[in-house]
Amino acid sequence: MDPEAGTIQAAEVAAPIAFSQTYRLIGCQLVEFVPFDTNHVLIVDEEGLCEGLSAFTVFDGYPQPLAGKIVLASLDRSHLLPPQISIEEVAMRMNVCKPVLDPVFAKADEHPFEGLVLGRELIGFQSRITRAQPKFVTEVLR
Repeated sequence: MDPEAGTIQAAEVAAPIAFSQTYRLIGCQLVEFVPFDTNHVLIVDEEGLCEGLSAFTVFDGYPQPLAGKIVLASLDRSHLLPPQISIEEVAMRMNVCKPVLDPVFAKADEHPFEGLVLGRELIGFQSRITRAQPKFVTEVLR
């Protein structure tokens, strides 16, 4: 899953080098395993929340946001296996969140300068966060 793009897609990973491929897919040096359910884990960038964020993921049932790309896998002891659930089931529990700045304009009677205000005067910004389920990409990432 890529929160920047707002997408989720299947990825093909070779079993013997699954862990190294996962690091490449996520694009990080240190990963963290977040429990998804009793059979699956989300693999995320351990240091993803350390940088400024332009997008992040909220996972239903997990107390903090997840930053960066995410890989879902089944975990059998120390081996990564393909997920045993559908990509649709995964997407139902995820929300891609993006901060948005909305301009705030002065009303006709509230402007800091004396005199006539001909246009709408920008006096600041308000922030909000949009939330949406990730969109499916049918192409398999290799």
